[in-house]
Amino acid sequence: MPERNLLRTLFLVNFAVTLAFGIADAFFSTYLFSLGARGLMLGLPLVCYSLAKILCSPALGAWSERVGYRRAVLVSLALYLAVSTGYLFNLCVPTLTVLRLLQGVSCALFRPVLLSLVGSCAAEKRRGTVLATFDISFYGALCLGPLVGGLLKDASGFAGVFAAVAILCLIALCAALRGIPGGDRSGNARGHARPAAPGFLRQDRTGSYRALLAFIFGRAFGISLTGSFLPILLTAKLGLTGLRSGVILASGTVAMTLLLRPMGMLSDRAPRRLLVVAGGSAVSVLYFLVPAAPGFYQMLLLTLAIGACSVLSQPASSALLVEEGMRHGMAVTVGTFNAALNLGFAVGPLCGALLQGSLGIAAVFHAAGTVGLGAVVLFALHGSGSEMEGSLCGSPKMIPVASAAESSSCETIPPYSHAA
Repeated sequence: MPERNLLRTLFLVNFAVTLAFGIADAFFSTYLFSLGARGLMLGLPLVCYSLAKILCSPALGAWSERVGYRRAVLVSLALYLAVSTGYLFNLCVPTLTVLRLLQGVSCALFRPVLLSLVGSCAAEKRRGTVLATFDISFYGALCLGPLVGGLLKDASGFAGVFAAVAILCLIALCAALRGIPGGDRSGNARGHARPAAPGFLRQDRTGSYRALLAFIFGRAFGISLTGSFLPILLTAKLGLTGLRSGVILASGTVAMTLLLRPMGMLSDRAPRRLLVVAGGSAVSVLYFLVPAAPGFYQMLLLTLAIGACSVLSQPASSALLVEEGMRHGMAVTVGTFNAALNLGFAVGPLCGALLQGSLGIAAVFHAAGTVGLGAVVLFALHGSGSEMEGSLCGSPKMIPVASAAESSSCETIPPYSHAA
């Protein structure tokens, strides 16, 4: 079936790109340090990468709606390949900063368009399962990236690391050229209007979408805090070895990868908003318990529980995002969503550094739990209220779009259409 072939291609492309830059990102700061970067010049490339994703995601999502998703994917992959090729040369730190900025622009374009294409192939009753299966390509590559990168670095140095990144990007570009079909230049379904503006403050944005943005900001805030400060807690407070620390840090992602498809199937059968609230609340409560864990096994149990509860809300929130995309334009919606996600990733470590310096490391995890619970409360209150409003006040134009998405696949609706 055409939609299955497209999904396989998108799975391969996403896996290759995520693995490539998972390999590179794990050692990028070490590479900068080896070039003599210190202080501001050490942090600037990392900050530029985050800022590019935050600022460019909504605008590039809107642009991809105009030029078509196939073209947008190919542009992002070509830019990825150019960046990875640039890493092969012995460049100075300012030039690497520019490359890192371009990598952020590529990511801001790549992720929204890819999720839009996946969403277009998923019927409403299987949307959670399809999106969860696709996310395995991301989390699986995320688990392998540091491991493969470490082996390459030991065997061939940074040259081997960046050569592998370039090869994987080339594989992804070739797969996209072969497997992603062309279509309407506009990238929109015929008969459905293109979104006029990319921002989440547009008047036609529903409260449920803003609530979803609040939830993902709180989730990213907590993930970035724990990712930045959990290694410090494991070594400074618990005194764990590198191997035990690595097992704990990887355990949550492994749990998510293994449970994604079952949780996706659950999200197709249970109320999705309830799953988001339950998973988000459980993760936030578990953050409060992290500083109190006395040893390796208790901390391992906590991180496994955090991963399992995170995956409870992951497919459900992705399916809700696709529903919002059908109303407002898929790529621009996902682009704004990714901007909120990356804003949480950027703000989290900054707040954590201030809290750790003034109140201690336990306050960092308490802040993650507090912000997470606040985001869940906002999602529960505004999401449920606007859902009733949307059902009563939906415009006639949205009715055929929704019904088409429920009854059609990529065989009847082009995969580059945001209406599917």
